[in-house]
Amino acid sequence: MDNQNANRIPFKVSARTARLIGRENIANSKGAIIELVKNGYDADSKICIVYFDNKYSTLLNEIDEAHFNELINKGIEESLISDIYEFQEDYELYSLKNDVDDNKKSQFKTLISKFSTLYIIDAGEGMTQNIIRDHWMTIGTDNKANSIFTKSGRVKAGAKGIGRFALDRLGGKCEMTTIFNSNPEIQAPDTDIDGNPTDNNGYKWIVNWEDFEGDYKTIDSVGAILIGLDTDNLKEELLKVIPEEYLSKIESEEEFKFGTILKINDLRDNWEDYFVDQVYSDLEVLVPPKESGGFEIYVFSSLLPEKYGEVLGSICDDFDYKLVASADENQNVKITVYRNEYNVELIPNGFFQREAMLKENYKKSDFIKGFWSKTTTFSNLLKGFKEIDEDNIFDNIGLFDFTFYFLKRATNSVDSKRFFNRNFMSHNRKDWLNKFGGIKLFRDNFRVRPYGEVNNVAFDWLGLGNRKSTSPAGIAKKEGGYKVEPENVAGAISISRLTNVNFEDKSSREGLQENKTFKIFTLLIAEIISEFEKDRSYIAREMDEYDNILYGPERDREKAEKLKNEIIAKSRAKKESKDNNSTENNAQEEPQTESDKEKEILASELDRKEEEIEKLKDEQKILRGLASSGIVLASFSHDLSKLNDVLASRTEKLKTLMLEKISESDYTEIRDSKNPFKQIERIKKQDLKLQNWLNFSLGATRKDKRKRKQLFLKPYFLNFKNDWETVLSDRGISMDITEIEDLDMRVFEIDIDSVFNNLFVNSIDAFIISKEERSRVIKVKVSSTTKEIIVDYYDNGPGLSKDISEPEVIFEPLYTTRRNLHTGEEEGTGLGMWLIKSIVEENDGKTRLLYPEIGFGLRITFPIKYKR
Repeated sequence: MDNQNANRIPFKVSARTARLIGRENIANSKGAIIELVKNGYDADSKICIVYFDNKYSTLLNEIDEAHFNELINKGIEESLISDIYEFQEDYELYSLKNDVDDNKKSQFKTLISKFSTLYIIDAGEGMTQNIIRDHWMTIGTDNKANSIFTKSGRVKAGAKGIGRFALDRLGGKCEMTTIFNSNPEIQAPDTDIDGNPTDNNGYKWIVNWEDFEGDYKTIDSVGAILIGLDTDNLKEELLKVIPEEYLSKIESEEEFKFGTILKINDLRDNWEDYFVDQVYSDLEVLVPPKESGGFEIYVFSSLLPEKYGEVLGSICDDFDYKLVASADENQNVKITVYRNEYNVELIPNGFFQREAMLKENYKKSDFIKGFWSKTTTFSNLLKGFKEIDEDNIFDNIGLFDFTFYFLKRATNSVDSKRFFNRNFMSHNRKDWLNKFGGIKLFRDNFRVRPYGEVNNVAFDWLGLGNRKSTSPAGIAKKEGGYKVEPENVAGAISISRLTNVNFEDKSSREGLQENKTFKIFTLLIAEIISEFEKDRSYIAREMDEYDNILYGPERDREKAEKLKNEIIAKSRAKKESKDNNSTENNAQEEPQTESDKEKEILASELDRKEEEIEKLKDEQKILRGLASSGIVLASFSHDLSKLNDVLASRTEKLKTLMLEKISESDYTEIRDSKNPFKQIERIKKQDLKLQNWLNFSLGATRKDKRKRKQLFLKPYFLNFKNDWETVLSDRGISMDITEIEDLDMRVFEIDIDSVFNNLFVNSIDAFIISKEERSRVIKVKVSSTTKEIIVDYYDNGPGLSKDISEPEVIFEPLYTTRRNLHTGEEEGTGLGMWLIKSIVEENDGKTRLLYPEIGFGLRITFPIKYKR
């Protein structure tokens, strides 16, 4: 081919490429924020602040007068605000109306959403014009890839040169203010595009991401505005956007002389508190514990100024097992296993005299010490791989550190006794694992997402679940094969861009490229985990065998006795039935039941009993949790009753003292908010509400409610109505108890409390989500027949969910239709209706759903024997 007359045609990149790299390439807003936090780290900042100025961008249930006026100042019509809120003179607050039109509410939300601003702030070295032009605004720059270290010696967290386009994912407009450190040892002097020195100390950089849209528009035709600043201190600019009270909480950085403020407007996401809280939680697992980082992250929110603050990684100190592994440059791995699962003082000396427990690492002295160590190699862990490793994968993996935790979520008394387990708080562990569980991957102190991220498909990126499913052996199985469950583990693997060069980011910033090196690395980590598995199962097998030697014969005798009694009882029952039904002397005798048939019947009965026991165990767990809540409440009852006594009289005492110095008539012309006597009346009303709640709570735990006694139903429901009066009136609900017969029953009052408290809670929740405009009524009817006492309960709310095809399912334990507004996840306990049915049946009663034309209905019947 003749190239002499050929022309070179340059490539062009459309402006939309920036959008593909930014808004469409970064998975979510949380990921975008994390990318920008990393930029602060790479700028050698000690701190990074994520500040949500969201006070006026969220639909609140109550706002004060200042908030009301600020919305008007921001351009919201007063008539629209008045359609949403109504003024409560007693409290001098505007509260959300119950009957707000959905269209107006939606219109209001859309308008105020524009008032939300997100700031991401660092106190790093700042950016000169050269850096902004040549690095910040250059897509895919290799600056970080080639210059791995920051000036302070940190290994940079970024490498692809696309993190700044995370700004587009967050909002339509961005304004950056940066004040740079002009020390020549930190960075080169500031120059303009022609290379001439400038007199600027910083810059304001402004971009509108919508400018990148448009047909045939190339990226070189789109620009950002750059304005020079003579301000020489970032704090001056900082105090314009963030209250000083937040900055005073940051002790490690007081000057804020240099650094960068990113201000993002026209936000693409709703940043009400629920989502801010998610970002805070996400950042908690982004960085290791504070002592290992040297980089602090703070989250603040103008909506809830006291709620957030420094983000601290969590340290796990309540574990059953901990494994620490460290790999060096020669492919040696030092592994230390810490045992914390066993209560050594409970283990008899006879156990340690077993032959298997005289081996190294398994002696009593090793258990008392609590850990053991070994050094191995990559080749020993992945046996046989080195011989076929043509690509030198082991060399490519490099150095790493791995900390692994195993935590049982729950246990039972039998296993605890058999394996000599120490006690732990299962609910604390569950909460911790639900937040921090999973094996996380950290590179240079920053987490590589999404590995080990809860509720993400990459949570089990090491494939521990597959290992478990292919080898589901129990911990004490003699043949071995125990594998750990992914939901019971947590941990962190630390690598570095400096020593693990074959681990490259995906362009999406979500994870690493899954090349051969990465895949072999995951296998290596799994083999390190197996060192813990082998240790734990070895001990469990020995403990199980030891337990069988001590208690096996006794258990066998108990089983044999039980079987014998069942057979004898069954034989007697058959004989009695035969004698009773025999009417002819010459009747033929039934043939003897065969032994095999007897065994089959016994096996079937035993199977049924086991299922029944398991069901009872599950119910017992649920009831234990409920009992714990009651015990906690009861433990405070003494102090609360004292507070209740004080509430009854404190405002009158205060008013008497004031009248000794001033006259109430002096304030007749003064507005209520400035009138101390009116304020006392307001406090008195609040005290009355608090008293009602205290009376209700303390009444729920009285000891005499746990005694079966005569319960008069008319006064009972009158008192019940009074206890709930505050809650009902606040929600515009009335209670009708006009159709209650003058009856009394011999029951536990606390049982009746449990039934109706649960029904009331369900009704209130139903009214909250109801969109029907009608008066809200709860009605209780009590009547009797010659056979039973009938209690009918109704509310005129939305009734059972239309999605429930079999209504009786609501009585099953843990069944709930209450879901989180934002995530769709279940929120209800699923215990209320199950408890109602259980309590009624324990009192020989029955529950039946009623089907009124509007709302929900339930009929509870008790046999007449309970009537006095």
